Amino acid sequence: MVMLSVIYLHGLESGQGGEKVEFLTANSMVYAPEIDYENFSYRDFKKLIKVAENCDLIIGSSAGGYLANILATHVGCDVLLFNPAFHSRSFELVAGIKPLLDGPYYERTIILGLEDDVIDPVKTREWYVEDFDKVIEIESMGHRTPLNIFKDIYTKYFL
Repeated sequence: MVMLSVIYLHGLESGQGGEKVEFLTANSMVYAPEIDYENFSYRDFKKLIKVAENCDLIIGSSAGGYLANILATHVGCDVLLFNPAFHSRSFELVAGIKPLLDGPYYERTIILGLEDDVIDPVKTREWYVEDFDKVIEIESMGHRTPLNIFKDIYTKYFL
């Protein structure tokens, strides 16, 4: 089995590590930094770009999904985004960090929890879904992704 090189970007109110990172570590080479989204700087972004230039996949959840997608537009690394905070955020990334509109190609997979009461999945679908290669909607999932769903999706689509 080939080990993927993965960056995992946690959500706004989640911390570094946890069960998902433990699962990924057993199956991949993982970089899972602690991120302070409200004070995220251009310098922090440049550090992530250096790591992402050699990765196979960037996984992001909520605020991490928003950042993962921006990062991918700069390096062309495929993304797996769980309820990405493309809208309805309580913050904006500082230093004008924005997606590149003419950046390199990358494959995008988005997972929408249809019971998400933080990032409205209907709004996400209406605004962003046509830009994604694969959209998976999960009826019984809210904003937080249960470990079993995370494992199933990662195993089915990326291992």
